[in-house]
Amino acid sequence: MRMKVRHEGGARFTVCCRDHEVTMDQPEENAGSNAGMTPPEFMAASLAGCIGFYVARYCEQAKIDPAGLEVDCDWQIGGEPRKFQRIEVAVTLPNMPENRRKAVERVAQSCLIHATLQHGTEMDIRIN
Repeated sequence: MRMKVRHEGGARFTVCCRDHEVTMDQPEENAGSNAGMTPPEFMAASLAGCIGFYVARYCEQAKIDPAGLEVDCDWQIGGEPRKFQRIEVAVTLPNMPENRRKAVERVAQSCLIHATLQHGTEMDIRIN
């Protein structure tokens, strides 16, 4: 996979991947124009969206009605170096049969972003 992030001035960037573009920015109190979510917000959204996708796909396979599926994500940033110190995710699935709760938990924990955050990944940063 590949994406490009292009600086648009100030704290605003355009993120381009496949046929999509989204704006990334900072709030006004952090020298931005509040035109888009911040990088940490995108990271939390990636986790919540990935979990939601996996749970919705499981619901489809298990014949569970996904109506009302929501994923809430809260996080705290801190430490040295500054990083996500804690992420809490709550999946709401109103039509989930109680006997499927453990399976839904396993599915939510198996998403790609969760696995990456839990187990790390190699990362190289190159300055051209």
